[in-house]
Amino acid sequence: MHIEIFALVFTIFVLIYTYFKRAHNYWKSRGVAGPPPFFPFGTMRSVILRQQNLGDKVKEIYNEYKSKGHRFVGVYFFSRKVFVALDPSLVKNILIKDFNHFDDRGIYYDEINDPLSAHLFSLSGPKWRNLRAKLTPTFTSGKLKYMFQTFVNCSAQMTSLLESKALKGEEVEIKDILARFTTDVIGSTAFGLECNTMKNPNTQFREMGKRAFTQTAGDAFRVTVIRSFSWLAKLLKLGIFPSNVTKFFKEVVEETVTYREKNNITRKDFLQLLIQLKNNGKVDDDEKLQAEIKPAPGTSLTMNEAAAQAFIFFLAGFETTATTMSFALFEMAQNRDIQYQAREEVKKVMNDFGNVLTYDALMEMHYLDKIVAETLRKHPPAPVYLRKCTKDYQVPETDVIIEEGLSVLIPALALQRDPDYFPDPDVFDPNRFDDERKSSIKDSTYIPFGDGPRICIGLRFAMIQVKVGLSMILKNFNFTLSPKTPLPLVMETQGIITTPQSGIWLNLTTVN
Repeated sequence: MHIEIFALVFTIFVLIYTYFKRAHNYWKSRGVAGPPPFFPFGTMRSVILRQQNLGDKVKEIYNEYKSKGHRFVGVYFFSRKVFVALDPSLVKNILIKDFNHFDDRGIYYDEINDPLSAHLFSLSGPKWRNLRAKLTPTFTSGKLKYMFQTFVNCSAQMTSLLESKALKGEEVEIKDILARFTTDVIGSTAFGLECNTMKNPNTQFREMGKRAFTQTAGDAFRVTVIRSFSWLAKLLKLGIFPSNVTKFFKEVVEETVTYREKNNITRKDFLQLLIQLKNNGKVDDDEKLQAEIKPAPGTSLTMNEAAAQAFIFFLAGFETTATTMSFALFEMAQNRDIQYQAREEVKKVMNDFGNVLTYDALMEMHYLDKIVAETLRKHPPAPVYLRKCTKDYQVPETDVIIEEGLSVLIPALALQRDPDYFPDPDVFDPNRFDDERKSSIKDSTYIPFGDGPRICIGLRFAMIQVKVGLSMILKNFNFTLSPKTPLPLVMETQGIITTPQSGIWLNLTTVN
């Protein structure tokens, strides 16, 4: 009996080993270079075992193989084959020029068993095009002005909390405070909730948001199955996020929408625009733009689709913008001249606008724009981008074919830290984005929001949120790094967002 069990286990192991061995020969058999795979993890063992941040690992591979003259390499996540573009011209082809071959992100979603996963970020083909057309008018400058006072109100609550801590001489873990600020903004604009996490940091909305970005061992296993064996994930009806998280956000949207419609309530927020799309199939006052985009006639958002868009709006804007603001403050805390120049600009512009932060005032803060741009270069929230080949593509000037169904990875962090494109890449220099120098940046080497038709649809919203938060902190506080901030920063190894493992601690003093 024991011999039979051993024989069965041995046979299964041999079959699995043979399967991976064949899978891991894919790139070599096609003459594509790349780091040697390790059974069963492939070439991303340190990432899968959460020993290294994905962006740092890809940057290592990029530096090694670019220095050897390679324009692309092949890697493996378990048995999943991934093509990595190293050359900016190839990146441009994938994201823009030959987009029709790579119009899918290749991100798992299951509309039936996990309806909140079917959002703009993950959808593909006609469904993505139609939804993108319907959502684009919600992010016009006019619609953002419509919501602007919400940003200001939430920033005032943040400033009040920071002032109380500064007067007490308390060190501040700034990313936590900024995450509360982004939670309040998005909670209000996307879900119609007044979270006020500055006074109540443990509200259920914030706790569920934190849970969405926290991976337990079980979460890590589930995500690994989804990334590497999507067919098995659908068979097992696995969701990307814990079921209690998606259930909570879905119910919040449904209850808020129902309440507004029943009581004929309207608000100046993103959720109200989703309600318009649900009921009318278009956003009010954008007939011209809507006609140019031409969404499919007679199509309106379902309640599930509206909830999915609100959910991804929260996920995409909560952690990324808080992290970007944190890194900007981290850099300015170490570069006092930059901090001083930024503060003087904020003070001057606000003085010109009656000491009130308005949308138009924010648009005049050009040096702050450069600081944000340089922060996004040095610390892109998403260190890599994924695409999926939707029809065979021959890599220009080679015989290599990227086959339909293969994953393609764009190494944003590596490109933006490449000294060939950005001299002294580890130096924080906002003047890289002066008009003259900015025009000389090589195409597709600066892509903090992606590029092409699938560029981040909410980038304007994100930039406004970041600039409002930074301008209010600069106006009211001087800040230096606390000794509690570890140098150099160590990045979190779980998840895909680039975020410091131990936070960023600042000492604040009020500006007279």
